[in-house]
Amino acid sequence: MERDVIFRIRDGIQRDYCCNGCATVSTLLLENGLDQFYKIRGTQVLEPKYIDDQGTSYDSKLDNPSVYSEYVEKVSDTQSYVFITIGGIHCSACVWLIETAMSRIQGISEAKINFGTGRLKLSFDPNLISLGKIFRLLRELGYKPNLYSSLKAESKVEKPFKELAFRMIAAGFCWGNIMLFSASLYVGYFEGMDINIKNLFHYVSWILATPVYFYSGYPFWKGAYESWKRHILSMDTLLFLGVSLAYFYSIYVTITNQGEVYFDSVCTIYFFILLGKYLEAMIRFQAGSKIGELLSSLPEEYDVKKNGFWEKIPTSSITKNDMIRLLYGSRAPVDGNLESNDSFFDESFLTGESTPIRKQKGDEVKAGSICLSTNIIIVSRGTAKESSLAQIGRLLEDSLLTKPKIQRVTDRLASIFIKIVIAVAIGTFSYWWYFVSLETAILNTISVLIVACPCALGLSVPAALVVGYWMQSKEGVLVKNPETAEILAKADRIFFDKTGTLTTGKLELKGEKIFNNAKNLGLYRNIAVNLEVHSSHPIANAFVKNFSSEHKSDHPNQFQSPFEWTSMEEFPGQGIEAKDMKNHVYRIGSRKFALLSEMENDGWIYLSKNGFPLAAWEFGDKARKEAKESIRLIKKLIPNLEILSGDVSEKVKALAEELEISDYSCNLSPAEKRDRIMEAQSKGETVIMLGDGINDAACIAQSDLGISMGMGSDLSLDRSDLVLVQNRLDSLPKSILISKKTRIIILQNITLSLIYNSIMIPLAATGFMLPVICAGFMTLSSLTVVLNSISMKRRIKK
Repeated sequence: MERDVIFRIRDGIQRDYCCNGCATVSTLLLENGLDQFYKIRGTQVLEPKYIDDQGTSYDSKLDNPSVYSEYVEKVSDTQSYVFITIGGIHCSACVWLIETAMSRIQGISEAKINFGTGRLKLSFDPNLISLGKIFRLLRELGYKPNLYSSLKAESKVEKPFKELAFRMIAAGFCWGNIMLFSASLYVGYFEGMDINIKNLFHYVSWILATPVYFYSGYPFWKGAYESWKRHILSMDTLLFLGVSLAYFYSIYVTITNQGEVYFDSVCTIYFFILLGKYLEAMIRFQAGSKIGELLSSLPEEYDVKKNGFWEKIPTSSITKNDMIRLLYGSRAPVDGNLESNDSFFDESFLTGESTPIRKQKGDEVKAGSICLSTNIIIVSRGTAKESSLAQIGRLLEDSLLTKPKIQRVTDRLASIFIKIVIAVAIGTFSYWWYFVSLETAILNTISVLIVACPCALGLSVPAALVVGYWMQSKEGVLVKNPETAEILAKADRIFFDKTGTLTTGKLELKGEKIFNNAKNLGLYRNIAVNLEVHSSHPIANAFVKNFSSEHKSDHPNQFQSPFEWTSMEEFPGQGIEAKDMKNHVYRIGSRKFALLSEMENDGWIYLSKNGFPLAAWEFGDKARKEAKESIRLIKKLIPNLEILSGDVSEKVKALAEELEISDYSCNLSPAEKRDRIMEAQSKGETVIMLGDGINDAACIAQSDLGISMGMGSDLSLDRSDLVLVQNRLDSLPKSILISKKTRIIILQNITLSLIYNSIMIPLAATGFMLPVICAGFMTLSSLTVVLNSISMKRRIKK
């Protein structure tokens, strides 16, 4: 909230005003000698105006370059996206209404709400629609938008809770009081009551029910109105129609003194439903808030060296190659390289390991790592938006934005269901009015409309997904594809890459060969490092780690080279080719690739010049310490496991025997790996591929579900559906188990909601359910679905 004070100076005196209007009026009064007005007004002090950031004054400030550069991500000249936190969302009906209404606006290509956090990801064309207009449209729908950045702490996340709490408390207070009068009315109904006392109780009940109808019920009738205005039938429509029917019929009875009132039903219905919404929102918030917990923990300012002096600048202003000073306990705002000689960092947010990690000069420091030393200097490798931490944040946000197939089905089902219920309600009203009475018709119609509200159906999928995603993130797993739970639950086969996946990927030099003058060994190592530094493959990293210290320059990650490369290209799974100024072709990679040979690969990495060998190196690693136990657990969940490797047969066979995996293939190119995956898919198998590095990207994309180890290469990460952020294989069996349980709970939730509606609607239509009881059952059905989803944690522990 921003304080906006207007001031004018007259006769050397500064006068403060709350707004321009007051300042203008005051000037007119003083210029015309009417300052007596202020004496008449008295000593009342007017507070300066506070501009609420939910007002139009806030909207007008949105359309400026600084806001766009900080909050809006530009994809192309005609497409950008922005994250907006939406206040006032009280159930899945709100999510559906916002997504549907906003998607129909010209200039907006896509609107998706993260059910866990209440954040909207909106893709729009800034040439056709402005950010300010988007905010005004959201306000017209009855919601309170705020710009969201993963790099800034959110202070307004809990506002919806306060709103819901106040509305619920108001409904509860009035409900408690109105029940005292209702109890007397019910007794009087059976034993008789003086007509004047009865009328008094009716009017008092009317007074108590009115604030509940208009204030506590505001989110529901506002949602219903906005959906009607856009020719949409929402879940709020049923609830609003039912309660309004009860409220206005009771007013009619009170005025005409004919029949019985149902003001207590209005209070009871709204109280129980708001109680359910409040509990649902609390659960949703607790699960969803874990996503932004780490991202919002970054300080907003850091000490950065500019022009030889240390200055405090915002995180968003940090650029590549900036020198940043970290104090003890502060988090690294961006990815960088350690400039100080020695330091310890806590990387538990990424690896799950709380043991401090020692870093030496030149080592990489990940954004979000906690500095356990003081006055440590790092050199940034990019901006905060480009950091691994921001990348994790985007993955977490995106994980709940795209709806899985089963949720899209339930959304369509809910939309059809609402139309059916309205038809049933009309039929119920017509039947009971014609054959019995108007009062009975209204009562039973109210019951149908309230008990049929498909909130439980709307919650059945997202509630389970929120809990499932939250548990996945607790295990160091990022879910990018919403279909993950269903695919993992019914998967037939998992293909594993070998190096860096089943093995540690920490390769050590085991052998070295020189094919001509041994004096050139240093030169060949230097050339190898200069080529391999451009690859993210584990073997390339091994070259850099083993030999770079001998040839490192003053600048991090740059190495002395006797050549200037005119071109360079990486061939996934094979190696790297480069040309120098004299057009000589250098290759480093497998024997087939580097020597242009038809001979089988032997596990050595060759360096060649124009096809002639210069040197060769052999690297080896070992199985991950958690690999054997993880494979044993995975076998219990998914029947078929197979290794696909480009390594030589001896190494692959030894690893397969160690891990007790019976199926394996060796000496495969990336294309051959993909062919093997396609072969399994052609037999009707649902296939998962687990790998890391650029050479696995094609296989990950081809599989039904692709999984990346660690942050992998950018390409494999982009193609994958699931990311094992902790870079630990034992995250996979946990992820599979969580996915299987998530799918089971989704099916249970849908079944429960359908059973509930199939039983309750006929009972309500045939007159066996009072509106108050219907409200209780509706709330109970939603809470049952939510509590069933929460029980996943306990079930998995068992």
